[in-house]
Amino acid sequence: MSKKLIIILSISAALLGGYFINLTLRDDAQEIKKAIYSVNPHNTNIAHLEFLDNKQAIAFYEWDSQGRLHFGSAFLKKNLFGWELVGSSAGQLSGEYTIDWGFSSLESRFSGYTDLIRGKILDPQIEEVSVKTNAGNVYKANLIEYDKDEKFWFLVSKGENLEGSTITGLSSEGEKIEQITK
Repeated sequence: MSKKLIIILSISAALLGGYFINLTLRDDAQEIKKAIYSVNPHNTNIAHLEFLDNKQAIAFYEWDSQGRLHFGSAFLKKNLFGWELVGSSAGQLSGEYTIDWGFSSLESRFSGYTDLIRGKILDPQIEEVSVKTNAGNVYKANLIEYDKDEKFWFLVSKGENLEGSTITGLSSEGEKIEQITK
């Protein structure tokens, strides 16, 4: 092998290695926020980042558009170049219920996960959310508090269909405050 080829291969290996080290040292949360703000930079508040694994994440966010509050979720995958937004789902908060509700199918976006249901909690007395599927299984949803006194809930499934589930918002004493079937 010629000396020039060895030098070129060494420099290429060093540059490639440096790139991958830089990629692994990046702050995933900052990269995800950057991806979301690049699509919707105005009045967007990221409430929570949920890492499903080291290459798949869901960002829950809200934004205000002309006095109308929206709540949604963005789906992100990590690839060779960083985090990429692969989809999102959001809806305007109607105020019709004390617990907001939204559904997203994850099968085409994430490997190993099938459905997501989520929503903003509009009644501060709701301290727990349960989800009863059409198959009769009952799950306790994850409840996230953010921005002092705001709350939302979510449930991600691995194989169970969550569409059409019954969502129940409960008080700290277990009293039913709101029940929705969609």
